[in-house]
Amino acid sequence: VKFLRSFKGRVPFQLAGAPGAHTVKFRVHREKVIVTGKVNGSRPIDFVLDTGSEQTVLSRPIAHRSGVRPITYVQSAGVGQGRLRALQAGRIDTLEIGSLKIRNIPALIKSPALRGLPTAETESFSPLALGLSMTIDYARRELTMAPLLEEETYDHTLPLRMHRLAMVPGTVDGRPVSFVVDTGGEVISISTRTAGALEERPDVRHIPLKVYGSSGWDPSAFLRPYVNLDFAGISYPNNSVVVLDLDTPSALLGFKLGGIVGHRFLRDYRVSIDLQRARLGLTSLD
Repeated sequence: VKFLRSFKGRVPFQLAGAPGAHTVKFRVHREKVIVTGKVNGSRPIDFVLDTGSEQTVLSRPIAHRSGVRPITYVQSAGVGQGRLRALQAGRIDTLEIGSLKIRNIPALIKSPALRGLPTAETESFSPLALGLSMTIDYARRELTMAPLLEEETYDHTLPLRMHRLAMVPGTVDGRPVSFVVDTGGEVISISTRTAGALEERPDVRHIPLKVYGSSGWDPSAFLRPYVNLDFAGISYPNNSVVVLDLDTPSALLGFKLGGIVGHRFLRDYRVSIDLQRARLGLTSLD
């Protein structure tokens, strides 16, 4: 209630200026798409483009320097140790990404910060969480965000379902599975439940991996070879996939996450996530 009261008299997700498309340059670092933005008129800040997150996310030092005051605590869950994580929640007065300026945005503050990770936790944002559709042009290194994308044709089109996160259908060894479209993720992964439904093969080894995400290390993660994946005709036969414990985020979201498609899948295409037309459009860069 206290958090909702902080928005009294304010319009959440209020776009400044005329609605239209906003295009910004990005760079790729460690298989993450990075854009530059400002919070409450701050100096430039690097944000990871992360459609696997429901909210704009700030580290505690950046929130403090930008004047984003924590108001309450919320429960969050992501890839990690299979448990809920308590985060602070606050309100960003203005977020600027290139020519895009949007006011009164809920934000998560990573406090307390996770310890023992190989890299510090970073800031992230998702245009989808702001109600905007988006196109990522990996060839031109450009991100376009708009309330409505221009009509265009694609090499591949997948139906898109938005339920807190963007989901597309796929198959794993012929079984239908829902995948999160996660620009902040690196690989194609499947859940332990999805992996458990696959046929057991004596010639297939589970190769332990060290994987960490927004909830820390996942001690149960492993590599599962010889998996056949398909996304509306985009096929990956005998592919090796990372298997992650997604039970806790599934419980928090209210449905079973079958898997995640990340940067190594998306980077070969011009990617359009069109909320209004409920579709994921992919155009090959070849």
